[in-house]
Amino acid sequence: MRGIGTITNFLTIIGGTLVGLGVGKYVADNMRTTIEQAVGMVTIVLGVSTAAQSDNIVFPLVSVVLGGIIGELARIEHGFYVLGNWVKSRAESALAKRSRATTFHPRFVEGFVTATLLFSIGPMSILGSIDDGLGRGAQILIVKSALDGLVSIIFAATMGWGVALSAFVVAGYQAVMTLSASGLDAILTDRMVHEMSATGGIMVLGIGLRFMDVKPIRVGSLLPGLAVAPVLVALFAR
Repeated sequence: MRGIGTITNFLTIIGGTLVGLGVGKYVADNMRTTIEQAVGMVTIVLGVSTAAQSDNIVFPLVSVVLGGIIGELARIEHGFYVLGNWVKSRAESALAKRSRATTFHPRFVEGFVTATLLFSIGPMSILGSIDDGLGRGAQILIVKSALDGLVSIIFAATMGWGVALSAFVVAGYQAVMTLSASGLDAILTDRMVHEMSATGGIMVLGIGLRFMDVKPIRVGSLLPGLAVAPVLVALFAR
């Protein structure tokens, strides 16, 4: 069944969020900080190792620079925060009308943005969706689902409900790639995917630095770099 990988991914993010919310209330602040730092360090290592696999670091470099310019012009990072704040305000308003007034986690929007970026960037999301769409199986997305579910638990415990919202964006993103699998498979060469993954690795590094409050890197605005990388490979790679 095509699309089962994306459906599984959606459910594991939602499930992980629910578990994280249940566990989070029992986590002390100092332990919460330690967990965040541990996840941040692992994310940085993952980003560096992925980016280092580039055959020519110039491709990821130019891709993130051009992608950043495009992203800033399109105000992509701003759009993520607008969407997150809109959902938060709508949810609070709906609960207030039902006499169930509640205050969402102060990091609700940050949780949505960080989780969406981390779960969407990377070769597993791209390759897994293409394989699923071509009927080759959903193994890659199943593995990704397990990893995303575990990270969702940690993120939700520290940043609240916003993590669950990312499931809808990730599902939509992967569904589009799954439906477009035939076209993408015909266009993308192994080298293109390789440099696209390395470009994504730089963005994952940015997420790690951002998660640890080292630097507020606007990773959302770098996302167009994932589309720029294969174009540069097509034009200049030998």
